[in-house]
Amino acid sequence: METSVDRSSPNQPKYSKRYYNDVALRLGHKLYGLEYLHYGYFKDIPVTVLDLPRAQKAYVDLLLSKIPQGVKDVLDVGCGTGGIARELVNRGYNVTCVDPDPYMIEQATKKTGGKIGSRVGKYEEVHSLPQSSFDLVMMPESCQYINKELGWPQNAKHLRAHGHVLIADFFKIKRLDQPWLSKSGHEFDEFVAEAKKNGFELVDKMDITNEVAPTMDLYQAEILNKVFPIAEAAIEVFSRRFNIGYKVASYFLRDKVLHLKKKYENQDSGTFSKYKGYFILLFKRVH
Repeated sequence: METSVDRSSPNQPKYSKRYYNDVALRLGHKLYGLEYLHYGYFKDIPVTVLDLPRAQKAYVDLLLSKIPQGVKDVLDVGCGTGGIARELVNRGYNVTCVDPDPYMIEQATKKTGGKIGSRVGKYEEVHSLPQSSFDLVMMPESCQYINKELGWPQNAKHLRAHGHVLIADFFKIKRLDQPWLSKSGHEFDEFVAEAKKNGFELVDKMDITNEVAPTMDLYQAEILNKVFPIAEAAIEVFSRRFNIGYKVASYFLRDKVLHLKKKYENQDSGTFSKYKGYFILLFKRVH
């Protein structure tokens, strides 16, 4: 699905609710009032849930400091609820957002006061964006979801000559050699090679793994200490109080919860840092 929204349009169209990505991140937004749906940058900031909003703001400030001079038109790929888009608009950039989830686009439009253009759809499948019209494609924690063989040609298609791609995300830097490890993220060397094949050169790389990894401990603690106990208690109530149909369903739900619990037990900061690297990357289109 691809839905276009013109920046000058006064009304947000009604989207069919087909995409509901990043459910856990959206829940964090609603429960904790987080302004941004991404990792925190815990440099000289205490690692607590209460300090997470401040660490997320530090992350945004660092990321935006990497925007090259002369950039005016920005394509924000995977905009989430629009926290970064709002910062870009407030700093005078012309911003167009792309996200596969209509909910995210609606929130981004509200958060920016309707001052963005937008498209609803997977980046690889969005074809209505103007070609050669952006100075910068920005991917804050979204490139991991994009097929690299399709994403880089899209970047080349939409950027002006000598335009840039700014990425903040984690990448696999070590072979996954244990069960229950998260498989998310591109393999770093393969990703850079694909960029080069499509005419892009890596001109800046900043490793912020140590500063963002503590975010994993915060999310892990919240999930293991709050979400799973509530889920397990609910399953227990259903299995005791309702008929055999509910008991059967609860049996399968319990297995699913245990599987997910085992998975999240292996997503602490130490495990993350062992297998993943979190980088801010700036690529330049050279041909």
